[in-house]
Amino acid sequence: MSEFSGHPYILVPEFALLSSLPAHQVKRFETALALMHSESGQQLCWEQIAEQSAISPYHFHRQFTQVFHETPGQYLSRVRLQRAVSLLLSSPGQKITEVAFATGYSSSQALAKVIKRELGLTARAVRQLAKTGTPDETAALLSRLSHPAGSDSSEYQMAYDLPCERIWYPARHIRKQHRPDFDWDEIIQNWQPSCRKLCCVTPIADLERPWQEMRYTAGVIQESGISSDITLPEGDYFCALVCLTSDVAYIAAIESLFEQAASYGYKIDEGGCLIEQVIEVEPGELGRVTFMFQCLLK
Repeated sequence: MSEFSGHPYILVPEFALLSSLPAHQVKRFETALALMHSESGQQLCWEQIAEQSAISPYHFHRQFTQVFHETPGQYLSRVRLQRAVSLLLSSPGQKITEVAFATGYSSSQALAKVIKRELGLTARAVRQLAKTGTPDETAALLSRLSHPAGSDSSEYQMAYDLPCERIWYPARHIRKQHRPDFDWDEIIQNWQPSCRKLCCVTPIADLERPWQEMRYTAGVIQESGISSDITLPEGDYFCALVCLTSDVAYIAAIESLFEQAASYGYKIDEGGCLIEQVIEVEPGELGRVTFMFQCLLK
């Protein structure tokens, strides 16, 4: 068995765009971005965020717009809506009013108005998508909240260059964990080093089904088959090691994995599975999460 030869690919538009700035400005903009993505920042306007980041509002607006291709107000609005939609999709037990307050909206009506204007849906319709929608339908919705970059989003443009490798693995064994509502967001929030052996295995054939019809196995990778529940067959796997911060980038990376396999002339084993494993979680409001994605080749 070999390991992935490169470093994780950073599929984070903000970090890529900030690389063009001097180091002292990068630090201030990173402070501003962390505030924009924080719970407390959801209650602030962009001018307050600029001041708390030691940048004059005038210079912040001008330079932010130049670097990020949207005004700080537009970015902040998009991030808030992105977070609200993520909560609606992943937290069915949370009331829409609670989601609104948690993401900086004054009421559920205010959130509903923004969702209707930007996405053409009601908040309840977004929530229903988590049950009856397919991954493609969810991806189409989330892509409308991605970072703007010409005719396509930055996340999808960056995903075109995602490095992928063909790696041979011996048979691997998984002991199931009882997780009726498996949610990577929850696992990431409660991250411990022991979580590195946790993975989610989904049959390739199920990836076009509605979410509620998908069969998946959440479990811990074991070194032996003793007391294991399922076995991943030995063979060549097409793999990507990617660092990301958003649902949009997560979906873009998985789509790119399959697209690149086809471009290399590889055939995915339709009887196999998509394997997702979190390798590392960085702390902080803009904390990056490194995933390993794998699928068995014929």
